[in-house]
Amino acid sequence: MNTLIVCHAGAGMGLGHLTRSLVVARFLSQELGATVRFLIQGDPVQRPDLDLFEHQFLGNDGNLSDAIRQQLLQVDTQLVVLDIHPHRLPQDVDDLLKTLRQDGRTVIAVDGLVNHRHNLDLIFIPALRFLPPDLAPGDPPILSGWDCFLLNVKQTPSEWKPGFRVLALAGGSDATALGETWPTLLNETLPATTELQWVTGPYARQPVWPGQPRFLMVNHQAPAGLDDLMVGANYAVTVYGVSFYELLYYGVPTVVFSPYGDKDDAELAGISEAGVALVARDERDATEKLRQLMADDRLASALSLRARQKMSVPGGQTFARAVAVILEQRRKLHTDETDQGGSGRNKLLV
Repeated sequence: MNTLIVCHAGAGMGLGHLTRSLVVARFLSQELGATVRFLIQGDPVQRPDLDLFEHQFLGNDGNLSDAIRQQLLQVDTQLVVLDIHPHRLPQDVDDLLKTLRQDGRTVIAVDGLVNHRHNLDLIFIPALRFLPPDLAPGDPPILSGWDCFLLNVKQTPSEWKPGFRVLALAGGSDATALGETWPTLLNETLPATTELQWVTGPYARQPVWPGQPRFLMVNHQAPAGLDDLMVGANYAVTVYGVSFYELLYYGVPTVVFSPYGDKDDAELAGISEAGVALVARDERDATEKLRQLMADDRLASALSLRARQKMSVPGGQTFARAVAVILEQRRKLHTDETDQGGSGRNKLLV
């Protein structure tokens, strides 16, 4: 099964779309034997896991629809997965989706395109509080929930142990420039025994370090992966995004906040209710909550255990199984139509 994955990456958008797409690629390859290639619109980035797949970068000014159509002309493609930024949709998105579904292709959207669902076969939402629209006959299924997070994790979680190593994540592009002031705030607030592991994303500016740090502060420049840093962390503080759920998977007691206005309020409310992490208003509140968490082993242990329990089913596995169901239903429909000489849109249920 030839598969084309289309996603965005770059300054202002970060690595979330690409990271999720690589998870999809890995599970489709491992569980369904798919041959996967990538079309990525945005700033080029070097990643060992991306090098495992054929891939092409398209400039930010390039015509995404034309590039996708060109890909389809070059390789006979049965499955197309779209994880594209909602503010970067092609103007002719409906015509594009119709083109993609020609010749019986299966088209799946990740975290978007809900308003264009009549031209899709599945919508996969890595979210807790997604409120689906009223579905009309023939609309595709929409999957969401704890088992739909597409996490690029490669190690096994273990029971939490106390310590002083803190992992701080400001996002792949640090779109709100937290690196200019947050390291100083962390240095002023956390215990003197802290070991701070700061990650500078590939699209982010260098952090501004305090003149004379009170404790060890290490800057990790665009690491190839975060697994080792997460497994080695006793606590974490992070902006809301894909990496937050990876921290939950590993059971790292975490403080999370969103610097992006009210965009993530519904998700953060669900996280708070589930008791898997501490939710903060901003970086100042997050720093104070982190200080308190580091002094409360009982709370940290409880957060870790609940997080690992919630993240026990990999989203990539859920995705691959949903694709397998769709393909099997499509095969049966095609067989029935051939036997009966009929036609009609497949009403898929996952």
